Amino acid sequence: MAKLVSKVYGDALFSLAVEENKLDEIWEEVRAMRRAISENPEFLPVLCHPEMDQDKKMSILEDVFGGKMSEESMGFLAVLVRKGRLGEILAVLDYFDEQAKEYKKIGVVEVSTPIPLTDAQKGQIENRLMQVSEYETLEMQYRLDESLLGGMVIRIGNRVLDNSIRSKMETMSRQLFKVKLS
Repeated sequence: MAKLVSKVYGDALFSLAVEENKLDEIWEEVRAMRRAISENPEFLPVLCHPEMDQDKKMSILEDVFGGKMSEESMGFLAVLVRKGRLGEILAVLDYFDEQAKEYKKIGVVEVSTPIPLTDAQKGQIENRLMQVSEYETLEMQYRLDESLLGGMVIRIGNRVLDNSIRSKMETMSRQLFKVKLS
């Protein structure tokens, strides 16, 4: 259900941003909302308290975001309040962010390796991915995963390129179990 809610409201805000030719502006506001909510963990639970009425919620949102957000973003927040969907705002903002990145051809890449990579190695990986992908820009995220033993795992969106030694060993193990000795 939450996924459907984030899609419906995220698509609505995204469509409005593109239609009004304000994608960059609204995208920055979405990031600012996300930061504000993340940096203040008590903010959302207070806003979503069942005893707080819609007028009070809007008053708080106006105090926090009023004058700093566009009319479109404030209207979006008002719709979430009116429809009782403020509790799903983080999922909606995340969905909007994903849609904006897809629209702008920005790929989010996670590279897992068992040891830290040098800047030169990171540059080679990024250059190769730019050659073989349809993205114009890449957001690279590197993380250590000592369970890989060697090699690397690259995740781009919903695709996984697993060239790790652990993966190769698991494949060999499965193949060995299929061998029948007579």
